[in-house]
Amino acid sequence: MEQITEVMTSNPQYGYLLGIGVFLFIILGLILDWDWVVEPGGGYFNIAYFINAFGRKTVRIIYGSIMLIGVIICLYGYFNYNPELYK
Repeated sequence: MEQITEVMTSNPQYGYLLGIGVFLFIILGLILDWDWVVEPGGGYFNIAYFINAFGRKTVRIIYGSIMLIGVIICLYGYFNYNPELYK
């Protein structure tokens, strides 16, 4: 665990790659319609509200679009990372 922390501390731009991986994994789950991705929670205003209001397919498309925006932002951050700004 200390080695991972050391690598991430010396190369913080790899956090963007980790974010890309998480976003892509969620997009894969949305495409394959895995239940845990759009599983209704127990809160007052959660994804179940949107599923009941708009339908599961529409929620998956919108959620996937939001995840795709996250991938684009992480790609931008990774390729435009400038360590000189943080010194």
